[in-house]
Amino acid sequence: MIQRRCPRHVLGGLVLVVGALAVVLVPAVLLAQAPRPAAAPSNAEILARGKYVFGATGGCGCHTEPSKPNEPKKAVNAGGRRLEAPFGTVYATNITPDRQTGIGGWTDEQIITATRLGRRPTGERIIPVHPFTSFNGMAAEDLRALVVYLRSLPPVNRANTPKKITVPLFESVFLPAWLAAFASRETPPAAAPTSGLPRGEYLVRAVGHCGECHTPRGVTQAVDNSRFLAGNPKGPENTEVPNITPDPTTGLTWTVEEIAEYLGTGNKPDGDVAGSLMAEVIYGSSAGYRDMSKGDLLAVARYLKSIPPVRNRIGK
Repeated sequence: MIQRRCPRHVLGGLVLVVGALAVVLVPAVLLAQAPRPAAAPSNAEILARGKYVFGATGGCGCHTEPSKPNEPKKAVNAGGRRLEAPFGTVYATNITPDRQTGIGGWTDEQIITATRLGRRPTGERIIPVHPFTSFNGMAAEDLRALVVYLRSLPPVNRANTPKKITVPLFESVFLPAWLAAFASRETPPAAAPTSGLPRGEYLVRAVGHCGECHTPRGVTQAVDNSRFLAGNPKGPENTEVPNITPDPTTGLTWTVEEIAEYLGTGNKPDGDVAGSLMAEVIYGSSAGYRDMSKGDLLAVARYLKSIPPVRNRIGK
């Protein structure tokens, strides 16, 4: 039987065609199979995230002066709230986007530096009644979104009230030394946790800065993290701040669902409602804890039930 051989020039041509097809088709197939990068969030999504983060901080309530009974609500974030401390009296600053009296002239990075590190654009230290040591633990993307939201609020032209420091050399000597010796800072994650106990811990320790009020302070006025969230007999504005560790006799004995319900509505299991500073952070100024998702409220509650119980009775 006679077999015909294909001419060499035809074989060579076929090899070239197959090779060319491989060069073109294989990368195309690989690209089609490769995971596509997530689309960048829209401006509306970033703004919504910023408002959510703002609410999870308790609405930055210290920066909005409380209204008196039968008085119209004060402008959100316009400052002026009086805060007493062992070293004197400070007044919350205007963080509206007003360029003359607020933060409208600051860059995004300057706002983030002030929030996280406690430094103004001038280099001046911010008195640590602003919880920058806790906010230092916030994820970068949450801080950037928060800045977008702060810039979206109405600007208010209200000059800041000067602080009244009664301790000599406090800002130049004692404050830097105190920060170096006693101010423990939260560590920021590479990205904000999205679920489980890590999410609850992130919301409690960093964003919600719960330890600033609920953790006892020692003679140096530094938070005593060995008794984290064990209550404070003399908290902000001289209020008693309860022990919210799961200690069965002196702490928070509510169920996970009851804690989440309280944070989302202000309603206690016994029919009472939140009052004082806790009511302020739940209801917020333009957003508060009540605007958090049920999943996040449950994450906070589960984290609170997971921390070590500390016996520390606050009040009667």
